[in-house]
Amino acid sequence: SRTVLAGRHHDMGSDSYASDDAKRAVSNAWNSVRAPALLKQCFGLDYRSMALFRVMMSFTIMLDLWLRSYYIHDHYSSWAVWPISNAVENNHYSFSFHYIAGNYYFQAFLMLTAAFFAFCTMIGWHTRLFSFLNWIMLCSLQNRNPWLLDGGDEFMRMFLFWAMFLPLGTRFSIDSLPPRSARGRVSITNSNNGGNNNMRGSDGSSYYLAMGSVAVWSQFAMIYLFTAFLKWAPEWTTEYTATQYALSVDMFVTPLGHYLSTFTSLLKFLTWIVLYYEKAAPILVIMPFANGPSRIIAVLGIWAMHVGFGACLLLGMFAWVPGVVSLIFLPSFFWETVVPFVRAHIPLSRHVSRNLTLTVYTKGESMWMAATTFCMFFVWGRYQIIDASQAETRDPAPAYASPDRADIALDMKAPPVLDPTQSFGVEHEGKRGLSFGYGGVVSLVGASCLWFVAPLLRRARFASVAQYMTRLTQALEKQHTVFSSWVYPSTPRRPKQYLVVELLILFFVLYILNWNFASFYKYPVNPDIFWIGPTFKIDQYWGMFAPHPPKDSSYFVIHGVTAGGEAVNVFREGEPVTTEKPPLMSQLLPSQRWRQWLQNMPDSRLVQNRLNYGRYLCREWNYWGRHPGDQQLKEFKITWFRSPIRLDGGEVETQSFVIWEHTCF
Repeated sequence: SRTVLAGRHHDMGSDSYASDDAKRAVSNAWNSVRAPALLKQCFGLDYRSMALFRVMMSFTIMLDLWLRSYYIHDHYSSWAVWPISNAVENNHYSFSFHYIAGNYYFQAFLMLTAAFFAFCTMIGWHTRLFSFLNWIMLCSLQNRNPWLLDGGDEFMRMFLFWAMFLPLGTRFSIDSLPPRSARGRVSITNSNNGGNNNMRGSDGSSYYLAMGSVAVWSQFAMIYLFTAFLKWAPEWTTEYTATQYALSVDMFVTPLGHYLSTFTSLLKFLTWIVLYYEKAAPILVIMPFANGPSRIIAVLGIWAMHVGFGACLLLGMFAWVPGVVSLIFLPSFFWETVVPFVRAHIPLSRHVSRNLTLTVYTKGESMWMAATTFCMFFVWGRYQIIDASQAETRDPAPAYASPDRADIALDMKAPPVLDPTQSFGVEHEGKRGLSFGYGGVVSLVGASCLWFVAPLLRRARFASVAQYMTRLTQALEKQHTVFSSWVYPSTPRRPKQYLVVELLILFFVLYILNWNFASFYKYPVNPDIFWIGPTFKIDQYWGMFAPHPPKDSSYFVIHGVTAGGEAVNVFREGEPVTTEKPPLMSQLLPSQRWRQWLQNMPDSRLVQNRLNYGRYLCREWNYWGRHPGDQQLKEFKITWFRSPIRLDGGEVETQSFVIWEHTCF
């Protein structure tokens, strides 16, 4: 610990940082005693993997919001298929900001707010705060219309809940940038792919181990183990026909899945491997030996399994979210062995500099903050940032007057630097000497993962625009510095662990474990604590296609009569009125959210859903001036057609049920 501390003190050059690092060194030393390296490898999470999980999960949230935004009017507004009054009456434990008003623009504003929170989490700005707000906004959105949800939504909600207890912002984030108070005293040396000493324990491990990391693995294990144990039916365990049944359901199957449904032997093998891989994946994550390769196999297997699901069945976010979640289990072996190997053998990655030195000469803070932020997010290799503006001794004349420097500026096809104190210098592998001013900007971009943009920046048009932007930035230096200071951390943002929080996590893990056992063994959760599940949205059930896969395929038609007596196809407007089965019902549904809503329609307990859907169809047909006069829809009926699935290809008898009749006026 003493040696590590001395090395850090030399890098940081600050007594205050030395004292902070001393405390952290003592904490890490005590942590290493309590948590051996083997335990960290089994149940710990790599800081870089948590950062990757943070970025990808934030992107997933924004993607989900973008897809939902197409149907704000249909699913969330006052005119939606599930009114706010029904949402409040049918879920006494729920809360939702979407209950406040059904106005279209208010609902859109809430989604934009949620997207902003997700973006802040993606860049790692006040990460823990915005992780909490992400979970709040997602629960709020899901409570508004729970009939639209699938397994992917439940998956995302649960891991956003656990993300609140993880230090997701310790790497690749604004929170991990050196604070402004360190300027002039810190020579920043970092490696976005390699190990950062500030992110390692005293035992050299880059794993984070706490109740939060154990809870993430516990949730992952409960999902896949319980979904595997619930598949006890012979279609899964002896006959291995579950996949073939699933690919025969017209409501979900894709054209590829429909094509593969005839390959009986292949589908039996896939059924077997899915069942047993669901049991094996959680074990692979915590393997005590060869943990690095076994974790990579677990992650690749999860991606392969769920992408395969999504290619054959329309499952919405369920085909994507589990793979994103699995990224959090990528081991240090991946970052320290696999990534360098790939970078060394992939031609595109060779453009990225592995060693970069950036010297900041400007006295203003904005350039220094911009440089450190850019390097954090876009420089993949090892980089060093030196603040020369506050150095006690420096000789800028040779750096700017040397003919070599002028040659480099000419080579970069950049305008000459008029004011050296408003610039910075860049030096990296394969580049002779330093590049300054706009040439330094181009050189910095060329050494980053945005290297393909550098040739465009060398063009004269871009250079002139850059000159204008530079003058504008200098003119607005004060305002720019104020904004940058608001975003940039002023003090180190290090997540802290508290005993009460660790005990709270343990309680939630045990509560969720009991909830899953209750669903498996069919016993009720204690009424005194039942409210915790739906209130915190940690209630869950992982019985997709279990214990039996669906044994029948269905479709529906909605035929109506207009005020003029004309028969119309309400569901497929403009097409002839017919009861014939469409080639693939799944291709007629506009989105996964509509598919989730409509598949619940035959349930006799959901009369309110049918009534609301009937009112919605009347409004959409008759309002907004779409069908005036005799074209107004007067009445309609919803007929559900169901036929059993025959794996031998034999003839089947289709049954029809009129599940709803509705009169508009």
